[in-house]
Amino acid sequence: MTSSQTHPPSARQLQSSPSLFMSQMPLEMAAPITIPLPDPRPRRMRDASSDSGSTGPGSSCSGSGTNSPVLGTSYFGRSSPGGGPSAKTSICSVTGPPSPATIKKLLRIRMMSEMVRNPESGNIITIPTQVADISPDWVKMIINQWKVKHLQPPLAVNAELKSLDVSDCKVSSGDMSITCKIHTSVASHGQNENYTFIAKLLPTDDPNRLYVFEANVFEKEISIYFELLPCLKQFCSDTVLKTFLTTNIPQCVYGSNNMDGAGVLVFECALQQGYLHPVDPEGLSLDQVICAVNFMARFHAIGSALISKKLKSIQLRHPYLLSNVYSSPLMIEGAKKMFDVYAEFLNCVPGQEELMDKFNTHCQGESGVTQMFSCMRRQVTSPFNTIIHGEFWEKNILFRNDEESLQCVILDWKNAKIASATKDIAFFLLSSTTNKLRTENLEMILQHYFSTFCEAMQALQPELLDDPSLTFDHFYEDYKMSTKGAFMQSVCVLIQEMQHLESQLGSDNEKRSERKVSFDIGETLRIYEKRALNLMNDKILNETHFV
Repeated sequence: MTSSQTHPPSARQLQSSPSLFMSQMPLEMAAPITIPLPDPRPRRMRDASSDSGSTGPGSSCSGSGTNSPVLGTSYFGRSSPGGGPSAKTSICSVTGPPSPATIKKLLRIRMMSEMVRNPESGNIITIPTQVADISPDWVKMIINQWKVKHLQPPLAVNAELKSLDVSDCKVSSGDMSITCKIHTSVASHGQNENYTFIAKLLPTDDPNRLYVFEANVFEKEISIYFELLPCLKQFCSDTVLKTFLTTNIPQCVYGSNNMDGAGVLVFECALQQGYLHPVDPEGLSLDQVICAVNFMARFHAIGSALISKKLKSIQLRHPYLLSNVYSSPLMIEGAKKMFDVYAEFLNCVPGQEELMDKFNTHCQGESGVTQMFSCMRRQVTSPFNTIIHGEFWEKNILFRNDEESLQCVILDWKNAKIASATKDIAFFLLSSTTNKLRTENLEMILQHYFSTFCEAMQALQPELLDDPSLTFDHFYEDYKMSTKGAFMQSVCVLIQEMQHLESQLGSDNEKRSERKVSFDIGETLRIYEKRALNLMNDKILNETHFV
């Protein structure tokens, strides 16, 4: 960032005169990259039209036969040149045979499900390993856990479930769990009571379960909800932020895991409180971005203040904060495949062949993925070294309009770690917004984050505001450093989302219409392609890393 100031203003100066950091310098935006719509007709018909000089609009087919819908996509959802489905991969499709020890774990987990289905066993399972394991007795146990949390008397001994509905409610393509909504009505003490919970269970297939076992995902996430987050709440309990983490993070009702890697988490349903997932495939609006950034600035300030006082204690009690659930050898191989898919996608867009060369030059190779994982946990010596979310992007955020103000709830904290705050912000902006929004509003967004962070720090540990490294210029430079790793992480999540959408295209028209929210799947896929493509056009990346 170019600045007319000889010395960057300190956090103290910014608090007394916020206008000091409101730069008026316009950001130049490169022309957005568009994806031409391919012609869906057979090659001989296209050639004939070309010979006669005529052209017409078209798109690629979904690869599901002659009745495939017409899609505005260039790579995902199209047939391969050989006529069959394109050879694409998911992050879990590259695993080799599991070890004998892992096979034993998988067998024991299957036996857990078999005991649930065998009423003669007399067992009430505490960890359902698949949706079919969610039984009335288990749900009554969850209700009683909720009642304990809210200081209410338990269900009657003879309480009876009148209804139990379990439905899939996952909105993204992550591999680490399945997510379902549990809605039940129970008769207890002479009246009917209704409850809705969200449960996270093991993924259904063995390849994904291997990742969960290897990274101890459920053990870590349960520890975060029942140990780390309560610690953060207690730390700011005597400040103006005392209710902050109660209202902006899902309330966990129950968590359990075992030594094999199986686990379950149950939450109160934020959807019942009016929160909704963002649905615009173009990405988040500026209002949504400011709302989410406002939350994360305060959360980062709490984490920063805590570890500045108790870093050694936090590291000993929560050693997983120094690691990354995605940096295992299996995940590294999966991410490499994702990068290969992205490079092929870039190469197939007419007129943009140089993008693949740029991506391969700066991001591919043996060190590319390991560099990404290393970037994701990079620490700094400034007060912006804090506890970060690790997967802060649109699919992990719910929003609600409440009395003319926008509020948010941040989901999925399994990848929390100690790192630079700009890791969260850079990944959030690159993965969840358009290139146009970033180019036009980046500095304003970062300035808003910085001032909110300093305001929260004033309430928590004001002496940190005197740190000479706590300036907007230092923060902006650190953001630029974080953008490359954030870009590569964004590639992975966007590729997964597009493959998830692509997998839905084989359904018949009736099923497809049931899935519609406000955009057709094919149109949504086309928009995601445009977002993924224009990541390469990001101004900061091309000024800092792609040179």
